[in-house]
Amino acid sequence: MEQKATQSNAKSIIEAYVGKKLEDMRDNPDRESRNLVDLALNLSAGRFQKHFLTIAHSMLEDENSPYYALIHDAIKNVGTGNILKFGMNVGYNSFTSGAKTIRNLEKERGYNIPWAITFYVDADSFSEEAYSKVIRQGRKLGIYTYVFFCSEIPEKLTEIFDNETECGFILFSDAESISEGIMDQASEIRNLMLCVKYSDYATKVCEKLRSSKALYSIWYEYNEKPMCEEQLNIADELHPVLTFFVKSHDDYNGCNEVYDEICKLRDARTAASVPMEYSGTIRMIDEIISDDTCVAVFNESGSLISVKDCNSGNNFRTQPLAEIFEKCYPKVTK
Repeated sequence: MEQKATQSNAKSIIEAYVGKKLEDMRDNPDRESRNLVDLALNLSAGRFQKHFLTIAHSMLEDENSPYYALIHDAIKNVGTGNILKFGMNVGYNSFTSGAKTIRNLEKERGYNIPWAITFYVDADSFSEEAYSKVIRQGRKLGIYTYVFFCSEIPEKLTEIFDNETECGFILFSDAESISEGIMDQASEIRNLMLCVKYSDYATKVCEKLRSSKALYSIWYEYNEKPMCEEQLNIADELHPVLTFFVKSHDDYNGCNEVYDEICKLRDARTAASVPMEYSGTIRMIDEIISDDTCVAVFNESGSLISVKDCNSGNNFRTQPLAEIFEKCYPKVTK
């Protein structure tokens, strides 16, 4: 109990400080963003924080870096509360507090726990109770980041986001499937990043999200190797914070050449949004948080699909999450 109180106090202090810095950025975004990254780098203790902040520091060393344009744009056009809430839930709850819980439980129990969970969701079979339950189970394991891929967004999904205030949610959907109601809610749900699939209609959706100061990104789906740099430049016209590349029918077995190319483009960007190859980034973060890589993806029926050697009987609708991980993600003996 005392440890939880200490963590809560530490989070409150950090949140207050970061909130003030975000407000200060409105007057001097370049200087304040560098100061914030430098301070965080000096104070960070976790492996992922140091890795991420070192990358951020190198991005901002060049005063002509296009990422300053991204910072300027985000500070002006995304709600401060959205940046702060989503950033704290992922940056602190996932990468700091949650990561510590994951490492301790992995050592104690002898199996791997992913830092994030990805769900493919079908609106017809969606169960608010089932997804709420699995997220509550995940939080107890140190998992605070949840990703949803929805071809059609279930009405009750945003209620889960509202209720799980300590988690960060990333929602991927086709632009045509994002209703006016979802767009109106996006700026109010501060722990949400809405990811809009690029299409002709995406321009209209992004304009609406931008006008309401919602936190949003763009994503491309690919089979063959995409034209990454060209697509990034097109995406930048819609002012996303991130641009994701998502491989269709991914086998989740490792990083691919697109991931390698995206990493190089991120280091040498001439445009603003930060590019990410989705599954490779999920794996990379997990490998830093805990030595064995662990990626958890569940299909529309609730079955785990990211481990080849586990049968389809591993389903979060019928089994506890910890039981599935113990069965499918044993620690590698070294």
